[in-house]
Amino acid sequence: MQTSELEYIERTAQMPLICKVVSIENSSPHWHHEYETFFVLRGSVVINCEDSEWRLEAGDIFLFNAREIHSINQPEPDNLCLVLQFNPEIFAGVYSKSFWFSLNTRLENGIPDKVIEMMRRDLAKIALLVYEKPNGYQFFIKSCLYNYVGSMFKHLPYQVKSEAQLPIDDRLKDFDAIKQYIKKRFAEDISIDQMCRDLAMSRAKIYRVMKEAGSESYKSLVNYYRVENAKDLLRNTDFSIQYIETASGFESGSSFYRIFKELTSVSPNRYRERPQSKDVPLGVQGYVGYSVPKALEILRQYSR
Repeated sequence: MQTSELEYIERTAQMPLICKVVSIENSSPHWHHEYETFFVLRGSVVINCEDSEWRLEAGDIFLFNAREIHSINQPEPDNLCLVLQFNPEIFAGVYSKSFWFSLNTRLENGIPDKVIEMMRRDLAKIALLVYEKPNGYQFFIKSCLYNYVGSMFKHLPYQVKSEAQLPIDDRLKDFDAIKQYIKKRFAEDISIDQMCRDLAMSRAKIYRVMKEAGSESYKSLVNYYRVENAKDLLRNTDFSIQYIETASGFESGSSFYRIFKELTSVSPNRYRERPQSKDVPLGVQGYVGYSVPKALEILRQYSR
């Protein structure tokens, strides 16, 4: 059975979006300048966003606003999600303000069911157009995107915000500095005191930044990169489990097995044995392979 990420379009001046269907294990806390809609097609995921957590089930939609720090994890394997990203510049021709939308179908926010159905349909149509590429698909995609954005303004609660009210650039820079520091040193015994000295930040500031990013502690981000490294070695090498454990920075076999299973829902041995794509990148997304025919079937159901 084919396992792959659906082909997607990189955002360009002619195509102002990125749309992809993914199965996700976990992602580190991250942010981007684009708005991002996360639509669960199958299974469930746990969303962490700005110090809050929600469990989304099949059919749920969540919107991350531009520059909003977030992460995504799986409570159990075998989810499938549609991700749509578009740049805030799409509003620039009409509005000079920034907008902060509220879309979380796990909340009672008064959005009618028929509106949610319409948004699901628009999102599924975009993903199908991206994959199938019929003649003129670029125009149809833009039509669906603008229809979706119009629905956001018409039906979603939102706030108009000035630049001063948006997430502070200095806070995002602090978060990025901590993340890059950990990403480069995850295999080491990272000392919080040494990190404070190297980054010229207090312990309280590091804890505050990580908490605002939806991370329990800097240690949870260390564990994320250690597990991502272990996954890469399990997929692409024949190294022993003990070697991978040490090379990824874990102090003991018991901690390696416990943390690995917490983040992937399977043991290292089981992870190595199961069929999967060999070229899943190490990084933010935490994407894994899945059945493309099944994904297309689900998308067609939602697009009707």
